[in-house]
Order: sequence, then structure tokens, then C-alpha cells
Amino acid sequence: PTAIPDHPLERPTVIIAEALVVGLAIGAVLGLIGAGGAVVAVPAFIYLFGFSAVEATTASLAVVAVSAATGALPRLRINQVRVKQALLFWSLGIVGTFAGARLATVIPELVIVVGFAVVMLGAAVAMWRKSLAKEAGEDVARAGWLLPVVAVAIGLLTGIFGVGGGFLVVPALVLVFGFPFAIATGTSLVVVALNSATALAFKYDAWSGISWEIPLFVIVGGVVGSVVASNLNHGIPQRILERTFAGLLVALAVWMVFEALVLS
Repeated sequence: PTAIPDHPLERPTVIIAEALVVGLAIGAVLGLIGAGGAVVAVPAFIYLFGFSAVEATTASLAVVAVSAATGALPRLRINQVRVKQALLFWSLGIVGTFAGARLATVIPELVIVVGFAVVMLGAAVAMWRKSLAKEAGEDVARAGWLLPVVAVAIGLLTGIFGVGGGFLVVPALVLVFGFPFAIATGTSLVVVALNSATALAFKYDAWSGISWEIPLFVIVGGVVGSVVASNLNHGIPQRILERTFAGLLVALAVWMVFEALVLS
């Protein structure tokens, strides 16, 4: 049952405060590591605001698209975004994004929740491995064949689970293009924004079922958090951020599976 079915602002002060805090967290994660916004957004929409899985993954796309685009702007100013490669990555994944958006309408809600938890665990592993890798792309072995494969796979994940796929985009950009991590992170924000906006457009049939007041407040918080975090990015060791976030993802994934399979 949805906690806030018809009147999302029945408790306006509490709901707005929660939405702004969630948005700040999403924006901060995206601004700091270029990934992970949806893995905060989707559980928040489900467990805090009572959205269904489809509603949560759809609303997440709107939040992540705006937050990632906002976070990319400071990176553009300091030349940490490669727009040409971002557009190539996005365009190769459009087919996967469309297929994922259509599949999301027929997949059972339990499968979406558990599948999302699996994606979170995959993101945790990717983040942890990235934290162990060398900085600045030193002597990175190029793997050009990964580009279309990863782009389509990320498109599928975006369409089904409402994730931008930054946790896969960042390492893929390092492997395919040999980008330093800072540039891969900045470029990832553009890819995430484009992927999320595209998947949101493909899921137009789910828009009418969403109480958009809550996502709008989350977006406001996300914009603020993303801008602040992107400007503070150089002040915090990247490896500490990635390992902390990986631990958080594991904890959230375990809770989602436990709640879906045991408590429901």
C-alpha cells in the first residue's frame, strides 16, 4: 500500500524536509563520484514516500537526470568532461534504454525490487574495485570492444531500474578511452543525465501515476547537493568516498531483499 497515495503533502513540513534531504544526498553522491544517485533515490521513493517500484524507478530518472546535468556544469568549466565521448556512449545505449523501459512495464514488482538490490551489489563491487585501481589512468589497457557492450547493458539497467549506470560508466570510460578518473567521473555525469532523460521519455505511460510534488522537491535538493559536491570534489580523497559508498550500497541492498522477501 502506498503511504501517500492521493495527497503527497498531507504532512507538508515533514514531507518537504525529507524530500530535500534525500535530494541533497542524491546530488552529493552524483557530484562527488559521478554515480550512485538512483541507488539513493529508488529506496527513498519506495520506503519513505510509498511509491510502487515502477513509480519509484520512473521518478528516480527525473531526479537523477536533473541532478547529474547540474553536477556536470562545474566539471565542464574545469575541462573534466569529454562531450564527444559522452554523446557516443549515450547514443550506443539508446536501444538498450528503450528495451529496458518497455520491459519494466511487464516485470513483477518483486522482481524489480530484488533485481535493483542485485544492481546495488554490483555497483558496490564496481566502486570498491575502482577504489583499488591506480589513479590517473596510468598505462590502462584499452578495451574498445567494451564500449557498445557496456553502453547497451547500461541502457537496459536505466530503463528497467531507473539507474543512470554511472557505476559502470566510470570504469568503462577508463578502460575504453584511458581517461583519468576525474575526467571519467565528469564525463559520466553527462552520460547519466542523457540516459536518465531518455529512459524517462520512454516511460511516458507511467507519468500519470506519479505524485510529482515529491520528486520536484527531491530535484531541488539534488540540484543544490550536486553543485556543492562538484565544487568540493577535490577536497575529499576519492578512494574514501568510493569505499564508504560501497559499504552503504551493500547495507541498502541487504535491507531491500530482507524487506521484500521476509517482511512483506
